[in-house]
Amino acid sequence: MSGTGETTANFAGEEREFCIRLGEIRRIQAKCGNVGIGEIARRLSKAVSLIRLVDGKSVSLVDVLSAGVEIHADDVREVLYQGLIGADMPSGDATALVRTEIDDRGFRGLLDNAGTALVVLLGSQQTPEAEEEEPGEPTAGTAPATRKSRSTSKNSTASAKP
Repeated sequence: MSGTGETTANFAGEEREFCIRLGEIRRIQAKCGNVGIGEIARRLSKAVSLIRLVDGKSVSLVDVLSAGVEIHADDVREVLYQGLIGADMPSGDATALVRTEIDDRGFRGLLDNAGTALVVLLGSQQTPEAEEEEPGEPTAGTAPATRKSRSTSKNSTASAKP
């Protein structure tokens, strides 16, 4: 959770990189009925809260509706899809993962992945933690901090070397 829009979450049985920046937010909002990203996060939060309340029991559509939770398919699906695309996953690979994990599983796929979508959406918006620095002026000859570049390899988790 770096404040750069990037986060990591477990999806489809693996830890995966996600990245949600302004472009992804706009596409998510458009796909979710042009509601604000805060409304999408609120709906996901309510769904995740309900799922946690009945942890250990199967949650049905009746449980969700009777609790007043309004869950939209694209609140879950589009957040995860756009997050994968934003993290440089090829579109075809992202589509295949979302189709297998959510589309093909219907309502159960939405419920099982609502928590991940919320983690991706909120986690990518965390502000960076302040680094411990000595007070005073920077030392001469030191370069300002720069954003760590992401690896271009799909399977590598190592940082790219400068």
